[in-house]
Amino acid sequence: MLVIVLTVSVLASLAFRFELKEAKKKREAAYQSALDTYSRTLIPGLTRKEVETYFRARGIKFEQMGWVEERHEERTAFADLVTVGHEYAPWPCGIQDVSVAFEFAAREPHESWISDTDVLKKVLIFRSEGGCL
Repeated sequence: MLVIVLTVSVLASLAFRFELKEAKKKREAAYQSALDTYSRTLIPGLTRKEVETYFRARGIKFEQMGWVEERHEERTAFADLVTVGHEYAPWPCGIQDVSVAFEFAAREPHESWISDTDVLKKVLIFRSEGGCL
């Protein structure tokens, strides 16, 4: 009897892990699809004003964030983020936002880090650190 219980437990655990992996593959495919869609429309060289007008015209919520990559020498303007999903990160991190990030560079120096004249440089997937301790 114990062997049967253990066998069923192992099989159930394997099936659960398989389902988790398949669900993650589907989420990753959805993130990539969102990135591809935005990348086809919002190409490098557009201004921040053009990108944000696109978002507002379509009711797409976005937020601005300092930087999404660790390239100190290129930090001249904040990025725009459009959340496309959420991941459950291990404790102590909790929920992690997955966003399409739009990295900009300042066309001319400005103090606010955000200007309508900033130029789109790169579109990429960005995972926030969530509530990590």
